[in-house]
Amino acid sequence: MSDKKVEDALVKAFNGLKNLQREQEEKQYQKHWGQRKFPFTLLEGLGSYTKADLDDIRKKLVLKNASSLKKSELIALLVERIPENIENLFSLWDIERFKILTNIASNGGQIIVPNLEANQIEYFRDSGLVYTGTFEGNKMIAVPNEIIDPILDLQNNLKIRETVARNTEWIRLTNGLLYYYGTLSVTKLLEMLESYTKAKINIREYLNVIYEANTYRKENYSNEDGYSTLRVFDSKKVIKEQQARKTVPYFPFSKQQLLIAGEPGFVDRNISYTQLVNFLIQNFKINKVKADSIVEECVYATRIGHGPNDVLNYLSKQFEIDSLDTVKALMDKVVHLMHNTREWFLKGYTSTELSAQRNKYLKPLPTSKINNSDSEKIVKIGRNEPCPCGSGEKYKKCCGR
Repeated sequence: MSDKKVEDALVKAFNGLKNLQREQEEKQYQKHWGQRKFPFTLLEGLGSYTKADLDDIRKKLVLKNASSLKKSELIALLVERIPENIENLFSLWDIERFKILTNIASNGGQIIVPNLEANQIEYFRDSGLVYTGTFEGNKMIAVPNEIIDPILDLQNNLKIRETVARNTEWIRLTNGLLYYYGTLSVTKLLEMLESYTKAKINIREYLNVIYEANTYRKENYSNEDGYSTLRVFDSKKVIKEQQARKTVPYFPFSKQQLLIAGEPGFVDRNISYTQLVNFLIQNFKINKVKADSIVEECVYATRIGHGPNDVLNYLSKQFEIDSLDTVKALMDKVVHLMHNTREWFLKGYTSTELSAQRNKYLKPLPTSKINNSDSEKIVKIGRNEPCPCGSGEKYKKCCGR
């Protein structure tokens, strides 16, 4: 086959994929936002679903011996079981999902759809409680008539509210811990959570809550190494690097720091982060949103073990840097950012913090300045000395890069 034919075939295949994606998006849009009559009953809501949609709800409710039921039979079963499952569902939710559902019920069973991703819409639809559609030109999210009062009753249930608050804390603390440490074994994660919450955690309840939270909004993932934040691409490497620093404890974050870091979309914008953002804005034709996105990538490059040259190489692909002075100034900002970034390998410490800790235990070297007093000593870390982060590597090959 000639090069021209290969190229034409690739273009055709690419266009075919684009068309398929467009068709799937249109199909999903119609599924979520087709015309719907409001208000409606649970029977009417379920009746608008395909058998595949109903099976998704059945699986969500873990209904046994129901896989072979016909559509009408499955609908009849779901009409009975869905109202019974509301309390169980709430026992797995956090305050965000709880508020969305109670807001719908408090507004007569329907509201204009809030800012939700497509997978979050699908999550609510799979519960069997929430239905979507277009009504009088507005995209609506709603619950059936007979579900409204049970939801409002549970809204005032003290036990449910306590459970929702507990789940919210579990989710936020988990996301905060993984944001700063990258990867933690389940054992270590539970140990830390119990330390921060001052309570014994039922592991099955906890894992179910985190599973539901990740189904609603993907923040982390689990494997044989434990749990990792989504930006960790090699959890084994994170574990290996942390274990290599046995003398380094995990950085002692406050509970409030972790709760803040556990909020969706959190980025630790410290002074060095902000300085680099401002430098990019001032020296290149770039807006604040784009500059912030680029600096965030520099932070993650630091966290996965890249050095200053790697980061500078990345930045050189983003911008045309003509001046040597600009390169030097940019490198200064990059190094400052990297030294003040909380690293997964360093168990949440910055390399600057670990260097300062090690300096406490180093004997000061005498200075060559005659006019210095005995108390004014310069503490130095030799390039070939062990790195203060505890990695076992030489300083020049680790934090002194």
